[in-house]
Amino acid sequence: MPPILKCLVALQAMGLVACATLPASETAEQEMMAADRAFAARAMEIGPGAAFVEFAAEDVTIFPAGGVPQAGKAAATAWTGSWPSDLVIGWAPEAAHASKAGDFGYTWGYATFSRQGEAGETYGKYITVWKRQTDDSWKWIADMGSAAPPPESR
Repeated sequence: MPPILKCLVALQAMGLVACATLPASETAEQEMMAADRAFAARAMEIGPGAAFVEFAAEDVTIFPAGGVPQAGKAAATAWTGSWPSDLVIGWAPEAAHASKAGDFGYTWGYATFSRQGEAGETYGKYITVWKRQTDDSWKWIADMGSAAPPPESR
């Protein structure tokens, strides 16, 4: 094969590889969606309080209702420790948006709140801010929510 032809074939192959590679932000968005889904699944397994602590970054900031923001995992542990032991929170992310560098972003979605053994549910929407950790995992650094209409009214 003539050298020029080898060069053209190599360039074409590199172009295909470049086209198949997702931008860092798009990859990060997929990873944050997966992290949020894993977080929600873990909340169903071990309870929301324990899952919130498990998925929190060391530099997390919490925003308790009616209180002042507090920083650190110890604050998150104390905050979630005050939640009712029979609290059930189910949620699912709707979308994610990431920084261009792919190291920071947020997910948002809808949540359902109930108490084990009790009838009735309340609904909310949330935003969770995520930060890529040095081990490439995603941990939440801020989370806030508010009331939302029931699913059939959205």
